[in-house]
Amino acid sequence: MEIGHTAGRFYTKTGSGEAELLYRMTDQKTMSIYHTFVPEEARGKGVAERLALEAFGYAKEKGLKVRPDCPYITYFLEKHKELCDMSV
Repeated sequence: MEIGHTAGRFYTKTGSGEAELLYRMTDQKTMSIYHTFVPEEARGKGVAERLALEAFGYAKEKGLKVRPDCPYITYFLEKHKELCDMSV
């Protein structure tokens, strides 16, 4: 699965449309992930998880903390405890 990235957005194509994860910088060191969307037909196949892993990888590379303002990201962090130290 190929993940694209533009300012404020990670995205990928699925067989039923585009999935996305949206973020904004709340200050110079904090990235707020506030929205994750996967088309209904593509849910449960790890698409949102892949987008979140990409976003956390980007945050780590840039030395950022992540604020989980999206319910999915809170759930994601429960599964990926190793990334909790990156959240605020």
